[in-house]
Amino acid sequence: MGKINFRRIDAIRQTQGQIGNHVIDEFVSGRLSRRDFIRRGTIVGLSFPAIGALIAACGGSETSTTAETTGAAPVAGGTLIIASGTPSAASANLDPVAINDGNGIVFLAQYGQWLTLSQSDLTLAGSLATEWVPNDDASEWTFKLNPAAKYNDGSPVVAADVVATIERLVNPDNASNSLSAFQTGKLSPGGTIAVDDNTVMFKLDAPMGNFPYIVSSDNYNAIILPASVTDTTKFATSNIPTSGPFMIESYDAVKGATMVRNPNYWGTAPLLDKVEVQFIDDLGAKVTAFQSGDIDVIAQFPVIGGESLINNPDVNLIEIPSTAHYQIHMRTSKGAFADKRARQAMSMAIDHQSMVDGLLQGKAQVANDTPFFTMFPSSGSGPAREFNLEKAKALMAEAAPDGFDVTLYSWQTQEIPDLAVLVQNAGKELGINVKIELRDDYYDSYWVSWDANTPGSDLGITDYGHRGVPDVFLNAPLLSVDKGGVWNAAEFANADYDAAVATYTSSVDLQSQQAAALKIQEILQDESPLMIPYNFNFMSAAQKNISGVTNSGMGQVYAEKASKS
Repeated sequence: MGKINFRRIDAIRQTQGQIGNHVIDEFVSGRLSRRDFIRRGTIVGLSFPAIGALIAACGGSETSTTAETTGAAPVAGGTLIIASGTPSAASANLDPVAINDGNGIVFLAQYGQWLTLSQSDLTLAGSLATEWVPNDDASEWTFKLNPAAKYNDGSPVVAADVVATIERLVNPDNASNSLSAFQTGKLSPGGTIAVDDNTVMFKLDAPMGNFPYIVSSDNYNAIILPASVTDTTKFATSNIPTSGPFMIESYDAVKGATMVRNPNYWGTAPLLDKVEVQFIDDLGAKVTAFQSGDIDVIAQFPVIGGESLINNPDVNLIEIPSTAHYQIHMRTSKGAFADKRARQAMSMAIDHQSMVDGLLQGKAQVANDTPFFTMFPSSGSGPAREFNLEKAKALMAEAAPDGFDVTLYSWQTQEIPDLAVLVQNAGKELGINVKIELRDDYYDSYWVSWDANTPGSDLGITDYGHRGVPDVFLNAPLLSVDKGGVWNAAEFANADYDAAVATYTSSVDLQSQQAAALKIQEILQDESPLMIPYNFNFMSAAQKNISGVTNSGMGQVYAEKASKS
């Protein structure tokens, strides 16, 4: 750092609470890097102007902390055609409460808005909220709404709308897809309070240092709707007011939908007249339609099958490092992997780097069998997962010298079939005979053992979408079931792990989070309930005459600034 302007820093500190000032002090003292300061500052509610001013006061350059997209000169008018897959049964009516897949998320990004926006660099930006601040222990968070925000019918977005929306999502009776996210965020029914028309307070059950992400675009179900809305189950055809740049004109659950410009949009008016989403499930058909010019954007595509789009000078490749990943669970409570040594052996027999280089062609980052990916600042310098086939064989000789048979369950999407074969091959090296079953009912019957009628599985592959912080990954899939582990396919139960996660989620400073993260990583690598070999990049493709389209690692495709020349 250069010369520090303490007078300027003190002036900014006077506008912040205890937690915000702690983050400022950590940066000024050199214990937070510029990158980590920007990210942590946005989480605890420091505005981008304040962050820029603090960086300048510490001798840095007061530059923008957000990236701008570039492309052809913007042109007004036209229709942007996006190819996506057919939404799942839960997402078919575009009910914001129930949407549970990327094909549904594509729609939410056109007409919905959240309190905060999770960005590709893992910072938070305001959306409907202009500022947010915690109390001294982060058990209460207060958000200020933008007074200019309004719905497409011209009515204002007010705090009562936020209360009604969030209360609908945290109500267990509504089967909300985001219920686990709010459980992670320690928000219960009755905890969302309208202070005045433009102020909302969240009173949490316990401190939660990353709470603003729980009401961000990462929690994609949480688009804000008017308080007058009581039924969202037929959202696609109900003309429910929304606040985003576009609004639904027509919807066909088989073919797709058309959205038109919101005439009352409170932000910068979109250049496009319309956004059309076409449902094309087959990747080859998507690529063919793209190459023939029939579609403008492929919302998402994997490496396998999308090779012709990668390194193609005629394609605008939109590639974002993300924390999306596959969790390969091994059931810990009974069955083939009940012995920890068998789980450890299987984990050590997987060559993560080879998967990244071969299966993903480098479009991923090596992970170490925990959700603390290297792009999370809170991950710190955790232990690497060792690829050691000889040690793996020795562990198997102790745990199951005669080997065993096991069935790996999952479903047919992206590179899961190829990943399953690599797991199968690793098992062969250890005397484990892995049979692969890819089933459409994986999530209904073979993922989590919900009850006596759903068996779950000893070995399975589950896909997880991007999150800007690891909290959801640490909670729902791994906490003991009685502590909130509603997605705990491994049936993992470890009191030390539960306690370490409680410490992590309640921590508000990076150093405390990193200390708890190290403990969590050590427990997970020792107990080995999951294999997480990599986290992969989110990839989308746009035609060369398209500019201004932006994406998120979660799967949103934002067309607000898009144009077609």
